Amino acid sequence: MRGGSAQRAQYVGPGYPDNTKAAVQQQRPVPGRRGTRKPSRTNIYRRRRVFAVSVVLLSILVLVFAAFAQDSEVSDRGLPIDPNNATPDVVLTEAAGVYISSPIRPENLTGLGYHPEGESLAQMSPRGRNLSGNSIFRLFATDSTPEKIQYYLMDPAGRPGPRTGALDVGAEAGTSVYAPVTGTVVAIRPDPILQEGGKVVEITPADNPNIRVNVSFVQDVNGELGPKSPVTAGITELGKVADSRKVLSPQLASYTAGTGNHVTISVPKIN
Repeated sequence: MRGGSAQRAQYVGPGYPDNTKAAVQQQRPVPGRRGTRKPSRTNIYRRRRVFAVSVVLLSILVLVFAAFAQDSEVSDRGLPIDPNNATPDVVLTEAAGVYISSPIRPENLTGLGYHPEGESLAQMSPRGRNLSGNSIFRLFATDSTPEKIQYYLMDPAGRPGPRTGALDVGAEAGTSVYAPVTGTVVAIRPDPILQEGGKVVEITPADNPNIRVNVSFVQDVNGELGPKSPVTAGITELGKVADSRKVLSPQLASYTAGTGNHVTISVPKIN
């Protein structure tokens, strides 16, 4: 009997030894603890990828929004130069070793646009910030000029020559035009495009007497000017901005506010 009692003590239920029942209990789910298993590595990696993609997409959206906001800010401001930080002889560009100042006072400027105008013109090196091209790329462009100069590289429209061969300096018709360089007037001739009253003023700069700086689309030329007349950049008045819309559709109007009227500066190549 003692042997039989000992044997029965090893069983707690019909057909299950103690250790077998314990194993079965361990395999059964415990009420109230459903869903507490740790996620697999596959799920973790998937979540990380989704998070990374979301961050990238959000960053792209932020950049696009900032680009559009920047374009809106530029168009609203209108002025291509900050008149509060610019002098009357603010330098816009350089060509053949000569610094070329704005022929229009900063507060009257409506736009700055470079374009080709033939193989005979020297290439200019603009100062300031190029507003042309991809809006996203412009976010990372910097402008180190205190005058905050902003310009466009306009569509070549099939014209040959360097992209910065000519500079259209926008202003309304009748606005005063000043000498872009210090030097001497060598010629005042009829403008081949305007014809009626339009003039081209040719100046030999003091910094490089071997070249000429031409200012086109000028009307009502200063009566005191003539060949050998000295001029000072940003000070000596040459005349007024002609109304070029009478004979052409100014390209600058597509890039800036206003009518698109302007004077054009160019520097023929040295022979």
